Amino acid sequence: MRVILFLFLSCLIPLSATAHVFDAKVFNAFQFPDDQVPQMDGDLSDWEIVPAKYFIDYTYHEEAILDPSPVHDLADLHIKRIAVGWNDAANRLYFMTEVYDDVHRFYKEDPDSLDTYYSRLKGAYVHGCDIWEIVIDADHAGDQVVGFDRENPEVEMRHRSAYTQNYHLYYPPINGYYWHWLWGKATWTAAPEYSAFGWHYEGEHLSAGTVTYECYLTPFDDLHPDGPDSSTVHDLRENAIIGLSWAFLDADSSDTEFDAFWSFSKQVKVYNGAENLADFRLMPVDGEADPSSVPEAGAR
Repeated sequence: MRVILFLFLSCLIPLSATAHVFDAKVFNAFQFPDDQVPQMDGDLSDWEIVPAKYFIDYTYHEEAILDPSPVHDLADLHIKRIAVGWNDAANRLYFMTEVYDDVHRFYKEDPDSLDTYYSRLKGAYVHGCDIWEIVIDADHAGDQVVGFDRENPEVEMRHRSAYTQNYHLYYPPINGYYWHWLWGKATWTAAPEYSAFGWHYEGEHLSAGTVTYECYLTPFDDLHPDGPDSSTVHDLRENAIIGLSWAFLDADSSDTEFDAFWSFSKQVKVYNGAENLADFRLMPVDGEADPSSVPEAGAR
């Protein structure tokens, strides 16, 4: 329980809105033309239009909690490639990844426990499966995810993930279907109007192999637990800078904890404070887009 307790106690400390990390670097989100938006089926051929310069691999990540070092054991976990995209008409952010793991853990006895109020408040039952944790600060305001009011759970849950969203995405999905855990009370965001995913993996629980995974997420300026009518969707605009980062939580040996926390921002608190995110520019339609330019898995 050491990792879980550390994360929970850390998230209770309010964080100020400051500049994002990677001050000297702005990453790019590829703009998909309206007629080439990826289908959420786990077949990454839709991403072949994306030029190589948009792809990110394991070398950009650092284990930020248990073993802070630049050493990557690719026989244990190999983040082969990641890309971020967006589409103006759909007003969605798109993500893809291809990850090799020597132990893919994606079974829970009771996945419904993840949708309980207790789970969303305490972070209970979340760990013990492989997770891609994505944090989005679409308006680049530097807002925190959690830690708004320790004394009043209702106030806390109203604001949790409201202004900066934290998604725990299970890859492969737990028991073949449960994929989306928002760190907050707005469970309605799992509906296909706001998010969806596709994946492909041929192995069984606890087997070794490579997962292909893609999803889209809708960004919010104010995400309200009561539903979309009480929420404000962020309007994605060309050339805008958004705050964005993620971490891969590798669970090999336990069904309640994780063994490694590979952070793109190289920050432990990427999960909570938007100041620990990277900057991504929402790019115009890329004239260099060419299916022949997509890198091979693991290339930079």
